[in-house]
Amino acid sequence: MGKSSERLISVDRVLEILASSISIILGLFGIGQYYGSRSTIRPERIYSSTEAAAFLEMDRLDVLRLIKSGAIQAGKGGNGNYRIIGQSLINYLARSTASPID
Repeated sequence: MGKSSERLISVDRVLEILASSISIILGLFGIGQYYGSRSTIRPERIYSSTEAAAFLEMDRLDVLRLIKSGAIQAGKGGNGNYRIIGQSLINYLARSTASPID
């Protein structure tokens, strides 16, 4: 009986961990719905122009104009689409929200 009760405890523990994991995942999904895609820009991640537009809350064509003007650093992938490093978005937001010193 010792082995079967140990097994039941481990199965219970596994079910508890699984339930906690599901709860965390559902919680994160709910948070994403309320805060949108602008919650966090990861500096090391590569974003598409569509994703960047969502973070910057602007049209994708405006992001492309910013890339062409040099305001946002980006490179073209093999398929011709722009790829933007998250740090470039962070740098752009820092410059655009900084207030000039008078």
